[in-house]
Amino acid sequence: MRRVPAAGLCALLAALAGCGASAPTPLPQERLDAVAAAFHDREANRAVAPDQIPLKFLDMEGKTVDLTSFRGTSNVLLVVVKGLPKFPGGRFCPGCLAQVNALAANHAEFKSRQTEVVMVFPGPADRVPDFLAQGRVGGASGTERLPFPLLRDADLKAVTALGIAGDWARPSTYILDKSGNAVFAFVGEGTTDRPSVSSLLARLDKLNAAGP
Repeated sequence: MRRVPAAGLCALLAALAGCGASAPTPLPQERLDAVAAAFHDREANRAVAPDQIPLKFLDMEGKTVDLTSFRGTSNVLLVVVKGLPKFPGGRFCPGCLAQVNALAANHAEFKSRQTEVVMVFPGPADRVPDFLAQGRVGGASGTERLPFPLLRDADLKAVTALGIAGDWARPSTYILDKSGNAVFAFVGEGTTDRPSVSSLLARLDKLNAAGP
């Protein structure tokens, strides 16, 4: 597990929430680890057609991220979190906080497997700084950042295309191979109903070993 230091989060916080605002309290790392430990290694439970995968997004700085740019060189791990669900009580899903924390901490493991991690946050982008801080990847002091793109889906076009809309979105994980095919898709029903980091790395090892 590691953190990736970098400058620049304060600019994001200023743009979305204001650097002078009081920072949300991060969840204890022990709690995040405990939630992530409940993630699983189940088989895919969804089939996804090639034209069902949204390919172009905007990141939190307004820059376009086109998933086709990774074709031929990298697999893609596309993760959709719930966003800020209205139930229960407008709180972030603990599983989503644990998932972003675990993926960030193990980002180098995915990169070593020729895999780009991208995460989609549906709903209001102004809550992203809270999400990052509570997941302990934003850094309350602005000295840490997420090591992979966090993408907008404010209008819910992506979650609608994927058929996972519902109080923003159902937690979903997709692996796209280097040709852009969805070779694994899992749509969760509850907060811990999502693939573990170890299971995703194992799937990527098998995918890479199989070759083109």
